[in-house]
Amino acid sequence: MKSAIVMLAACAFLAGGCASDKQESSGAAAVPQKPSQKDPDVGMTKDQIIAMYGKTDNIMVSNEGEVWTYNLNMGEAFIPFNFGYRPKLRVIHFDKEGKVTSWSYSK
Repeated sequence: MKSAIVMLAACAFLAGGCASDKQESSGAAAVPQKPSQKDPDVGMTKDQIIAMYGKTDNIMVSNEGEVWTYNLNMGEAFIPFNFGYRPKLRVIHFDKEGKVTSWSYSK
């Protein structure tokens, strides 16, 4: 009889651990914002690109300007048994004045 009570208490404890205490504010559920999918325009500044996509840690500098690379699906590389992983990159080229000259996107 004691073991049945202990098992019942353990099941109640485990089921209670799955409950959520998520609170909604002002009646609207918080929806996570997706990063902007808008393509950059030639002539945009670095600040405009940072506002659209955020900062990147992958910046290459040359005498012609800078190349910024954004890895769009890095999290998929860590999924176990994901042997078909192909990196998706957004590459943005800037001139010496810090304006976009070209960009590319690999799918």
